[in-house]
Amino acid sequence: MTPEKIHGETVKQLQETFLAMTSPEWDLALEGKPPGVRKKAAKLLLSTQEARVRLENAELTQIRDKLLENEEALQVGRQQVMQSLERIQEIETVLKTVSSFIGIVARVVPLL
Repeated sequence: MTPEKIHGETVKQLQETFLAMTSPEWDLALEGKPPGVRKKAAKLLLSTQEARVRLENAELTQIRDKLLENEEALQVGRQQVMQSLERIQEIETVLKTVSSFIGIVARVVPLL
């Protein structure tokens, strides 16, 4: 896959993840969860947005090699996030897979 395609698909998945984590379904799934889970979800929402913005704004020429080095991990991560979002009511599973995916993206672009 080309670096441009890896970049585009990763940004798209981050956008879709952010939208899912701001949806009414997500809010309902979080209802009644312990404060620690809600706090983790809020932090992960911010991390997802930060990763999307940083990746979207990164110069492709500067991250090209990192995209190629992490191509397989990004592909697997995207698939796992998509699958977990299909079961959005399973908050802990979604948080785990999104967190893992953000960790992979952080190998490509630095996050705060």
